[in-house]
Amino acid sequence: MKKNIILSIATILMSLCIQAQEAPKKLNFDKNGEFKIVQFTDMHLGHDLEKDNIVGDMIKELIDSEKPNLVVFTGDNTTMDEVKQAWDEIAKELSKRKIPWTAVLGNHDDEHAVSRKNIIEIIRQEPYCMMSNVEQGIKGEGNHVLPIYGSTNNAKATALLYCFDTNAYSKVKGVKGYDWLGLSQVNWYTRESRKYTEQNNGQPLPALAFIHIPLPEYTQAWESLDSKRYGDRNEKECSPNVNSGMFVNMLECGDVMGMFAGHDHVNDYIAMLYNVAFAYGRASGGRNTYGDKTPGGRVIVLKEGKREFDTWIREKGNKDRINACTYPGSFLKEK
Repeated sequence: MKKNIILSIATILMSLCIQAQEAPKKLNFDKNGEFKIVQFTDMHLGHDLEKDNIVGDMIKELIDSEKPNLVVFTGDNTTMDEVKQAWDEIAKELSKRKIPWTAVLGNHDDEHAVSRKNIIEIIRQEPYCMMSNVEQGIKGEGNHVLPIYGSTNNAKATALLYCFDTNAYSKVKGVKGYDWLGLSQVNWYTRESRKYTEQNNGQPLPALAFIHIPLPEYTQAWESLDSKRYGDRNEKECSPNVNSGMFVNMLECGDVMGMFAGHDHVNDYIAMLYNVAFAYGRASGGRNTYGDKTPGGRVIVLKEGKREFDTWIREKGNKDRINACTYPGSFLKEK
């Protein structure tokens, strides 16, 4: 009998522990009608303990200060064989604070012992990860969309976050450079967008897209003189040499307000093209692979029921909001 009681208590404690590690079933705007996201990118976690500690301290500092509703990691997250060990450490800090999170992969994530598919499976099993409904049968690994529900209405999605795998390197003979979003990914996005638009009485929901490798249109956005720009462009965009047409489909669907990329470590700008914001995060690695930007993250605040968001950069050890701006108001030139 005593043994059975001990086993029962152990089972209850284990159950409570598992429940404590569970992510929320839905993401919701808060009572103030806001939803805050922190984007970390290009952490390049590896075997350099000093650099990895800088990343860990920076993540804890920013999430404790900003208190986001969601964290998004936009690729080149780990550059080591021990992928699970790295994600265990990341997830531990986020689950401890009960902060949901998700991730996309970069071109360096699978250059070691673990395949792209297996990395996504490792990530999905971590506590507080929101990557539950991954689209199967299309190009890439880990493509998913996260609906954000209203502050008072749990039944209706009021905003969307698209997370794309921009893949790694071109596999097409004669085409060098980085890979691109494939036709199957474009078609998947279009189906999802139209589905949510139909559910919203024909009105596209406000949406953001998270990627690693910037689309070719990033260059056009920066070079456009039609709107204001915020932040730095310290290198030419390292985009694919092939344009698969994702941006055209986003324009036609009318939901995506902004895209957020990583990849180019010394670019942290945000610019607008055809009323869509093209933004970089701030490289979050312990030391920048090149350049001298202080590691940090990008903060994005969505507004419930509005096609609007605030955004700024936060650096490690700096409480100031860097290049703070509001979409779309801050980008409109004075007449």
